[in-house]
Amino acid sequence: MTSVSAHLRPSGASPASTAPAASPWGRWSAAWTRQAATLTGRLDASVTVIPADGGPPGFSYPATAQIQVDADLIADPAIADPRRPGHRSKVPVAYGVLLHECAHVIHSQWDPPPTVAPVVREAALLLEESRIERRYRDTRPRDRRWLRRAVTSIIDPADTPTDTLWSAAYGAGLLLARVDARILYPADVREARRAITTVLGGKLIRGLRAVWREAHTVGDTDTTRMIELGERWCRLLGIDPTITPGLPADDAAASAIAAAISGALDTILHNPADTPEPASDSSRPHGPGIHVDTDTPITWAERDARDAERHAANRLTALLRRARHREPARTREPSAAPPGRLRTGAAVTLAAQRAAGAIPTAQPWQRTVRRPVPDPELTVGILIDASGSMEDFAKPMSSAAWIVAHAATRAGATSATLAYGDRITVLIPPGRRPTTVRDMRADAGTERFVEACAEADRLLHLSTPGTGRLLVVVSDGHYVNPDESQATITRLHHTGCTVLWLAPDNKGWPPRIYDNATTITVDDPTTCINLIGQAAIDALTTA
Repeated sequence: MTSVSAHLRPSGASPASTAPAASPWGRWSAAWTRQAATLTGRLDASVTVIPADGGPPGFSYPATAQIQVDADLIADPAIADPRRPGHRSKVPVAYGVLLHECAHVIHSQWDPPPTVAPVVREAALLLEESRIERRYRDTRPRDRRWLRRAVTSIIDPADTPTDTLWSAAYGAGLLLARVDARILYPADVREARRAITTVLGGKLIRGLRAVWREAHTVGDTDTTRMIELGERWCRLLGIDPTITPGLPADDAAASAIAAAISGALDTILHNPADTPEPASDSSRPHGPGIHVDTDTPITWAERDARDAERHAANRLTALLRRARHREPARTREPSAAPPGRLRTGAAVTLAAQRAAGAIPTAQPWQRTVRRPVPDPELTVGILIDASGSMEDFAKPMSSAAWIVAHAATRAGATSATLAYGDRITVLIPPGRRPTTVRDMRADAGTERFVEACAEADRLLHLSTPGTGRLLVVVSDGHYVNPDESQATITRLHHTGCTVLWLAPDNKGWPPRIYDNATTITVDDPTTCINLIGQAAIDALTTA
């Protein structure tokens, strides 16, 4: 089995060799050295681009900030200018390997002690792969596209040569953990996930997932905790490191997991989901939704609403109607005849006018008149995040969206529901009441939140004052462009549009909080009805 530590050299190892400046790869080494120094913040960083001659595609020495990248990933030194950022797309895999090794230099600040059992060491270093990429992506989210492409070189299907528990778990740690790290997309690993789950079973894979998710939260220098997680990984697989400290032996059996991983790598290599496709005529209605973009389609499964969802929608309908209702306006008006209250001064004036033979103008009576006040208009836009990070919460979030949309239309509000990922889909156009719940499949490669807000504004005029306007966003808020997203929310807020954010109750990965938006974490959508109703009241109050 190929070890994941093949590209990670311990702090006491010999430094990497350097290529002569006059070699064909000298300018690549010089340009990427400057790039590595910028990314890592290490002035002593150095990168050597040189053919690996069968070695790993890249390796690094975190202690000395030295990195080596396989020149064979570039093939031709004249293919691009390494000093120009725009040319990185010509060598996406090689540049992704460089960023992966930079992530090791920045975040791999711990070494397994020599006394640790080899099997525990291997498990801990396996967890380290997705941990450092997750930490790197948190600070540089736009580099996800390069790290995703690097996976096609860093991962070798030979790492999982058998369909044993160890190999299946190894494949899960290599691929599935990177989905939770938001490097790969759920669609990238769909077939591999199926093959791995067949071997491990649902219960075991959930236990392993809890381990790698916890690893994603570990600090860069916490050796003890990483070793503990490595031991937990082994014991979940039935391995007692005190009895069998060595790596499990491989046999020569064919591996369905290796074939599935190979297919996943091929998908990633030939489907760069981070590159937008040219626009087409797909803005026309297509099926039950209206697609306003191209790229990966947003799909869903329709079902009837459950009793709890219908009851929640009924309660929210009552709250929205109460929020819209206005009591009749009461005004006091003078009158020449009863009923009403007699005003003494006006009565004396009236008597004097009559005695003098003048035309009586005084009105001695005063009565209260009640005039109906029209209910204010309410507009509700609902945006559903269909990106991969919402995979585990897609169904409850789809339920929340249906409850809000159904109640809004029944309460007389104008409502529209959109889903956004790689493309924006108008699920329920304005004026149409949803008849079924659409359980979204959250496997989109990215989240086009800003464009979705613009489309909702075009349909519902959310930024136009004069009516009560409420935008309900169903998302965890972890976007590639958080600054642009915040600017969009702030702009809507300044126009008087209330923004309500329904976020999944994810203890392992809390939602991102945006200013000028009311954020509610939702576990059971049927329990947050009062909060949604209050947000609608606030929207009508500020109209």
